[in-house]
Amino acid sequence: MDIRKGKVSVMKKYEMDNNDNIYKGNFKENENNRNLKKEKLSIIAASAFVLTALTLTGVYMSATSRHDNENSIDFAKLQENQDIKSEEMAEDSRFTGGNAKADIPLKSEEDGFVDKRFVAKEMYDLSDNNDMDVDPAYTQANSSEISNDIGNSIKKEDKNDTDAKLEGTDKAAVFMAEEAQNSKITFSESDTLKWPVNGNIIMEYNMEKAVYHPTMQQYRYNPSIIIGAEQGEAIVAATDGRVKDIYDNSQTGKTIVFDIGNGYELTYGQLEDVNLAKGDFVKAGDIVGKVAAPTIYYSEEGSNVYFKLTKDGMPINPMDRLK
Repeated sequence: MDIRKGKVSVMKKYEMDNNDNIYKGNFKENENNRNLKKEKLSIIAASAFVLTALTLTGVYMSATSRHDNENSIDFAKLQENQDIKSEEMAEDSRFTGGNAKADIPLKSEEDGFVDKRFVAKEMYDLSDNNDMDVDPAYTQANSSEISNDIGNSIKKEDKNDTDAKLEGTDKAAVFMAEEAQNSKITFSESDTLKWPVNGNIIMEYNMEKAVYHPTMQQYRYNPSIIIGAEQGEAIVAATDGRVKDIYDNSQTGKTIVFDIGNGYELTYGQLEDVNLAKGDFVKAGDIVGKVAAPTIYYSEEGSNVYFKLTKDGMPINPMDRLK
């Protein structure tokens, strides 16, 4: 009984071991199949990538080659076209012989209109021998009289007329020279100035310390003198000078700057009725304008004349030059 049980146990154990081996074998076989499938997929993916890369490379090379062909110049073809054009020009009758004729279609009389200007073919004769040539000998012999189509003629001027014109030109030149001499302006350290108007100084020149400004109610440096005057009073030139600039300023109103020579300049402000222009020359005592109503910057001071003297752009006290 024990022997049978032993045999049965041995057989069961054998069957279990056999089943276990079969299971392990199947597992390994399945694992090998999965690995094989992965390898196949990897090979297929690599092949597809290589094919795509080759295709794109081929397309790029084809486009590059076509672009190069478009930009290349076929010199042989150009030379052939040039030869053909030369042959066509050689066969054209308009360019043979010495007479080149314009090929212009003309309307016939059947069309109801004929332009006589374009009927004569001689008008289109561009050869060297045509009616427009000028005989130098004829021109020289007849240069004293030129006739137009309506029979009028222009004769040479009489010698006396020419002399008279030259004399007039000389007089004009002398007048201009005198005018230029008179227009020459100069101003030195010893020269003095006329008063532009008769009035009292209501604000003195001072560039060393601030001067009280009633309208602005503050102390400010003053590079000019402010001369009180009646509105409408005439303002005269303090010395000879030339108008350098005319402009409107919010503080000084209508303003004129005169170049009086040697780097000196005079500036007049608070003007009206100015009849001068840039570049005009004035002599001392000439009227340059009239006293205007004061600007808002001088409303407390009343009507006045702004009068400033500078040398090379630097202000100078005009009181040192006024007499």
